[in-house]
Amino acid sequence: MESGIVMCAVIVAVIVAATISGGCMEKSGVEVDDEVLEEVREYADPVAENILMAMNEDDYAMYSGDFDQTMKNAMTEAVFDETNAAIRSKIGDYVSKEFWKAESKDQYTLVYYKAKFTDEPADVTVKVVFQELNGTMKVSGLWLNSPELRKP
Repeated sequence: MESGIVMCAVIVAVIVAATISGGCMEKSGVEVDDEVLEEVREYADPVAENILMAMNEDDYAMYSGDFDQTMKNAMTEAVFDETNAAIRSKIGDYVSKEFWKAESKDQYTLVYYKAKFTDEPADVTVKVVFQELNGTMKVSGLWLNSPELRKP
């Protein structure tokens, strides 16, 4: 059952990655300069916090509240329930995050955090991809990576 859930999470990640401009994420972006960084963090930090707290609370509405339509289509509530259970079974609950870096790639802003979870001794890398849609920054991609998450 858990392997099916993990496979579902992988499929969702692949769908989202493929949707984001057919491979524009292959090369690393350009680091955001200090002037823009403050603006990026003003929108990115609270959105990332909401997503991570929503995982703890199993709250799909909070989790997906800042997603663009493509992300909402890929990460339905049913997929969230299964994926979130699989992630939390491996790394536990979210505790805290620390901003790491931000990059710009085409129309996307990639924001990275090092997060702590209760059952993962190492940092969990959280990557949140934003794009501006109709004057609002929306989440177009979300990845979590850690040694425990990479285990079969």
